Amino acid sequence: MTSLCKTAASDGIIRLLQKLNKVNLNDALERGCLPFFVSDLQVGLIRPDFWTHFKNYPEVFQYIDKSQSVSKYGVHLSEDYKDYGERTDAVNKVLEDLRAKDVIGALQGWRDENYSVKPNFAGESLLEVERAASGLFGFLQYGVHINGFTRSPSGEMKMWIGRRSKTKQTFPDMFDNMCAGGLPAGMGVLECARKECQEEASVSDKLLERLKPVGCISYFYEDERGLQPESQFVFDLELPEDFTPVNADGEMGSFQLLSMSELQKNLMLDEFTPTCGTVCLDWIIRYGFLDPSTGNKFYL
Repeated sequence: MTSLCKTAASDGIIRLLQKLNKVNLNDALERGCLPFFVSDLQVGLIRPDFWTHFKNYPEVFQYIDKSQSVSKYGVHLSEDYKDYGERTDAVNKVLEDLRAKDVIGALQGWRDENYSVKPNFAGESLLEVERAASGLFGFLQYGVHINGFTRSPSGEMKMWIGRRSKTKQTFPDMFDNMCAGGLPAGMGVLECARKECQEEASVSDKLLERLKPVGCISYFYEDERGLQPESQFVFDLELPEDFTPVNADGEMGSFQLLSMSELQKNLMLDEFTPTCGTVCLDWIIRYGFLDPSTGNKFYL
């Protein structure tokens, strides 16, 4: 690879990662983002532009100033709500009211799908909220991504990539992994991965026996929907060469099978969702198509 190509590849990788992982916690606090607590456990971080709306519901959200308590500084869900159900109902009633008033754009992407709210993945679920509102509170979000790939008898590897439907609420008409999705409240990680494979690519139960968990990718980004700290559970799925994914839920517009050269070139074109691009980059490194320290073997 020429030094020019290496530079282009390195710049593309850096651009991809900076787009995805661009929130510094200290900077967020310095610009006025407020810690959000439920039962004295911090579960999120609220931007000032969203607090402008939430503070109009003081019976639900209570603000504690640093002069009152440094350790409890921030926004607290009222302790009047004692359990999971009461907390869920209280917060979602506020969100439904704000959605009806049409004052927060993110709520127009309402999914009718809830995410669990907890201080960490292993922690107790304290409530659940509409998925579209997770970024408003800076809640931790989880999802699954599946790398569907083939391997020829000669060893050539290719990856199935989907193009998202033009009607998707987020990242419409962009490249994505063959299967991916958020982790809904009450659903296990493997259960979610299998569901997404069946709904988005019509993968059979027999082929799903090959599903292999390979790690987790975490990042913290921000967009118009709010603060998005996320962790994605990543799976590899080696598929027979005669397999062709067929979408069953309307979320994928099309699929294409890319060679490693084609995949790597497309990663530089900003056509992938940031999450998918990073998951693909992780796959390329794990299978030896890219040396992360030198850029060698990045075929352009």
